[in-house]
Amino acid sequence: MDFTYALLVVGCNLAIALMFQRFDDRLEKESLMKANAESQLAYLKNQINPHFYMNMLNNIHGMIEIDPDKAQLMVIDMSQLMRYMLYESSRRMIPLSEEIMFLRNYMSLMRQRFPENKVSVTSEFPADNEIVGISLPPLLFLVFIENAFKHGVSYQEASFVAVSIEVSQQSLRFNCINSNHSRICDDMETTGIGLRNIRQR
Repeated sequence: MDFTYALLVVGCNLAIALMFQRFDDRLEKESLMKANAESQLAYLKNQINPHFYMNMLNNIHGMIEIDPDKAQLMVIDMSQLMRYMLYESSRRMIPLSEEIMFLRNYMSLMRQRFPENKVSVTSEFPADNEIVGISLPPLLFLVFIENAFKHGVSYQEASFVAVSIEVSQQSLRFNCINSNHSRICDDMETTGIGLRNIRQR
């Protein structure tokens, strides 16, 4: 009887030990998966910044030859955007209102690059009181707007870029529409990191 009791105790202790070991293994695995996901997200975010800076510097470089005074103003505007890129984009989630403010500033900066009689740049965003409590990953829409300007605007032909965000109780809809010029589209890059980055995020 004592042997049977001892065997039961040992068996119970072993079962409990195995259960805790399995639980610890599961926690460790989930911790590693979380760390890996966070590392991948950080890598994807780090790709956005150089891509953005390269595009903006190219924009300002082109404006220096056309209108040096306007290029100086663009540098000041760009510094405000860079401040957002450096500090806000490091957060996992940000309020939609902050992202919209960034997009407004970006589109305002881009408007300065093109003649108003040739290029129409419009935006329509919800009011702040309509988006209270809505958060999202930072810089989620930037690549679409960058591509709209890069591949949809021509100095020679009438062009447009139209951006809007609509929210309802259950969804958020982002629209980015640009003109289509065959010459520009033929030269479009098909291997850029921007859209791949967004899909992964």
